[in-house]
Amino acid sequence: MNIEVRLCPKEQSFILHNLYPLYLHDIAEIWGIHPNRYGVFEKGDVPTLSEQSKLLDVWWEQPSVLFPYLITVDDIAAGFALVSTPPQVPSPNIQYYLSDFFVLRTYRRQGVARRAAELVFDQFQGAWELQTNPTERNMSTQIFWRKTLNTYTGGKYSELDGVHPEKGEMLVFRFTNK
Repeated sequence: MNIEVRLCPKEQSFILHNLYPLYLHDIAEIWGIHPNRYGVFEKGDVPTLSEQSKLLDVWWEQPSVLFPYLITVDDIAAGFALVSTPPQVPSPNIQYYLSDFFVLRTYRRQGVARRAAELVFDQFQGAWELQTNPTERNMSTQIFWRKTLNTYTGGKYSELDGVHPEKGEMLVFRFTNK
């Protein structure tokens, strides 16, 4: 199995646009999110997936600040990782923020997500942060990040309670890979 992570060029952004509704559906259970009246997992009255997709375009508008990565397995789209840098990070003293990370269920529990996360982290050296839902509904994700970061950093990461301005209470992981 060949797992790759590469920056997704604008001309292939449609691939991330295709994956994004699956990601939102996946996390809806964890966050207790319901679709809007049009069946779209988005705040407000976004009526179509096409309209929702336009919200992702910002990831190709600031190429030195926002980095949309495509995760592939044997050249098949398997997920994505969205990395932001200042000023688009939620905490001071953080250089890299893993804003969103998603691997399709088809590729889970095979080491794909762990390897993809490592490859994403290897893209940039410095102070990293990622956040996830702190509730019991999200235990599998919490366990995944603890195991992945423990292996990647040799146990040198921190875990603390935090608050995201839009999402509320979060479990925050920080590490430095210099």
